[in-house]
Amino acid sequence: FFFELPLLLEDEKVLRAFQLGRDMILYTNRRLTDVDTKGLSGKSVKYKSIPYKHIHGFEFETAGHLDNDAEAYVYTTVSHIVSNDIPRAVDLPRMKQSVLISHTDIYDIGHILFEQVLFRTISNQDTIGIKI
Repeated sequence: FFFELPLLLEDEKVLRAFQLGRDMILYTNRRLTDVDTKGLSGKSVKYKSIPYKHIHGFEFETAGHLDNDAEAYVYTTVSHIVSNDIPRAVDLPRMKQSVLISHTDIYDIGHILFEQVLFRTISNQDTIGIKI
């Protein structure tokens, strides 16, 4: 996963990239981006970008005894619902990321989220790609 994405900003760097099948999750120094390949041909791709400042919580779950994947969940406020010009209170939308434990340490994802969401100390590191 070492190629230039046209959706990255000029000063944006990929800190980690996790791939599961044809889908990817990119953790940059500014945001989390979900790249979801659709359909059999893979021509349609859905991009979901969440700036870290809009992530208000996260959790991760390690794999169980017979489980081969772990999950990370991110709670965000990027969804804004207005009905009849009246804002409505909604639960925080949740995004799920599953990773295979044989290729990825779920604590690595937890570390990125801790640093970027709580402390914002990771910056301009070298690009690193991890295939799941």
